[in-house]
Amino acid sequence: MITIVNQHDSMDVRDLQVFLSVARHLNFTRAGEEVNLSQPSVSVRMRQLEHDLGSKLFEQLGKKIALTEAGQLLVPYAAGVIASMNDARYAIHELQGLERGSLRIGASTTPGMYLVPRTIAHFKHRYPKIEMHLTVKDTRQIEEGVINNEFDFGFVGGHLAGDEVDVVPWLTDELVLIVPVGHRLAGRRIVKPPDLLREKFILREEGSATRAIVASHLRKCRIEPDAVMEMANPESVKKAVQNGLGIAFISAFAVETELLAKTLVAIKIQTLEIRRDLKVVYRKDKHLSTAARAFVKASQAWESTNKS
Repeated sequence: MITIVNQHDSMDVRDLQVFLSVARHLNFTRAGEEVNLSQPSVSVRMRQLEHDLGSKLFEQLGKKIALTEAGQLLVPYAAGVIASMNDARYAIHELQGLERGSLRIGASTTPGMYLVPRTIAHFKHRYPKIEMHLTVKDTRQIEEGVINNEFDFGFVGGHLAGDEVDVVPWLTDELVLIVPVGHRLAGRRIVKPPDLLREKFILREEGSATRAIVASHLRKCRIEPDAVMEMANPESVKKAVQNGLGIAFISAFAVETELLAKTLVAIKIQTLEIRRDLKVVYRKDKHLSTAARAFVKASQAWESTNKS
């Protein structure tokens, strides 16, 4: 075995944090804003890191910078070091139980807007000293954030690719077809898939798990939805339908209030029932803190909490 020792090494964890930020943004100024350093300080740290490693990590391509082969090689190792340091901090915080700590939670749009905030409120009431940070993005971005260790765990409705994450069952969500009051289908108890062929659809954006599963089920019924517009969140979808711009499939969790108030109508479709499993996901190699495990457990108890 060959051991290489350099007595002048000064590389530290902070250097690796700054390096990962530059690698993400490929821009020293934006990286500096993210890690609270000036652009010159970022440049100095990167030059020092290159000196310590004896290799260029970035190269100038016109007005832009790009990772060199060495830089690309360093990314997963640097991410692993940062993840290990974070895990060490969490493990130490566990000694203090649930009296302190923080959670970085990612959630795709439907869970993040209608379900996770309820669990957070319940959890904060019980453990007020735990800091909670919730980020709501589309399913694809939450998956990437979990894999890149930006979140301790994520709540998603789509399918994860790869084997880097563990998946824990959470809730079953039903997607219902909503139409405006007074719509030609609103008074019918049940409709058939061909009845939808003339309709204009409001769709969620690309990357949305809702959009993906709806498209898959409609395809099986030989329906290619005629999209009149795309919306980035369920609230916009509901407003568009209420204003008669089209019809839409949406999570039943998202329209509970509107259906009770009769400002929207849910339509049943013969032979077409769209359900999906919402899941909690986290990196397989991640150490979940006491607070994280407690929050996941609280989220899994959502149904019984909701009934109480």
